Amino acid sequence: MNLHDYPRIAVVGCPGAGKSTLARNIAARTGHPLIHLDYENWQPGWVPLPKEELIAKQRQWVRGERWIIDGNYKGSMEIRFAAADLVLFLDLPRLLCFWRVIRRRGRARPDLRPDVVEKSSLKGRLDFYRFLLFYSKNNRPRVYELHEKYPGVEFVRLRTRKAVRSFVETL
Repeated sequence: MNLHDYPRIAVVGCPGAGKSTLARNIAARTGHPLIHLDYENWQPGWVPLPKEELIAKQRQWVRGERWIIDGNYKGSMEIRFAAADLVLFLDLPRLLCFWRVIRRRGRARPDLRPDVVEKSSLKGRLDFYRFLLFYSKNNRPRVYELHEKYPGVEFVRLRTRKAVRSFVETL
């Protein structure tokens, strides 16, 4: 797959699936501008932007000629689907994603601002873990709904670490 043929790429999937890593790899190979939604959304103190502001930013970004946008944000995912040439759906096993999220806890993340630390309260972590564990039930259907709604958008589902590695090797 020649990603230069796809100027607008959306990367979606469960937390811990490797969206940001894959998006960085693609950006390095294509030179496409890279936007991490978590970086844009989370402000110091783990305070999110107002939803309307993040939506307005996304509407502006997707007007660009080339971009890679990494992140879920189910409520605004359609903005990216409607404008994308290619959607990469990282649909890896939930226990692998959970393990990766646990492993990265407390580490700096290049997809977050340097002054933003992931929520460390027990309630915040439990809410996030619950979101992750129920991603396939509560969020995967939205991905497929949008895939059906926008049949002209190339859609690639990657289900294993091996599939992701193979995909990256073909870039």
